[in-house]
Amino acid sequence: MKVIVLGANGRTGQHVLQVALERGLDVTAVVRSHDKQPSIKHEKLTATIGDPCDPEFLTKVFRGQDVVISTLGGRRPTKAATSVYFQSADAIVAAACDTGLKRVLVTSTALLFPPRTLIEKILPLIVRHIVRSAARMEQVLKASDLDWTVARCGFLTSEDEPKYRSEQGRSPLNGSSVSRLGLAHFLVDAIEETDSSCQVFGVSSPEKQPKPK
Repeated sequence: MKVIVLGANGRTGQHVLQVALERGLDVTAVVRSHDKQPSIKHEKLTATIGDPCDPEFLTKVFRGQDVVISTLGGRRPTKAATSVYFQSADAIVAAACDTGLKRVLVTSTALLFPPRTLIEKILPLIVRHIVRSAARMEQVLKASDLDWTVARCGFLTSEDEPKYRSEQGRSPLNGSSVSRLGLAHFLVDAIEETDSSCQVFGVSSPEKQPKPK
C-alpha cells in the first residue's frame, strides 16, 4: 500500500512516517522545503517538496497512491496559521477527485465535541481559530465522496506511549490528551479499518492505572 503523509516534518508526522514504515508501507513524505526533509532514511520512504495547500501540486503527488494522512495544523492559534486545516482539505479533495484517490485520514481537535467540563467550555473561546478552521476542514471532507476518517484529539504529548483509546463520535472518558506516537498508531491502524470509514473518532491516551499502595 502506498501512503502519502502531509505535515511529515511535524512532530506527529514524523511518528506517522516511522509507524507506517514499520508496517511495511510505501511512504511519500510531503514537506514544504529542502531543510524540512525527514531525517529518517528508508528504502520505502520518498520525500517530495511542495505546498500541501496547492491542489495542482497534490494532484501530481496523489497519482498512483492509495491513502493520504494529514497531520497538518497551525503551529500557532492564529487565524492565518490555522487556515491550513481547511485550505489543505480543499486541496486534498480537489486532487483526490482528479486522481481517483479515495482514502483520507486527518487530525482535528477534540474541542469540536460537546463540552463535558468547564475548561472544555472555555478553551474553544481561547483558541477559536483552531476550532473554526478544523470544523471547516471537517465540513469539506464530509461534503466530498471520499472515504475519510477524522481523529479528534486534545493536548498532544511527547510521551513514548504507542497505545491509545478511541471512541466513535466522542472523546474517551477522561481523555484530555494523547501522545503523538499513540495518535500516529491510530492513524495507521485506521487505514484499513472498515468501521472507520466516514467516521469521527476521539483519540486519547490509555487510562492511567492507579499505583499500588
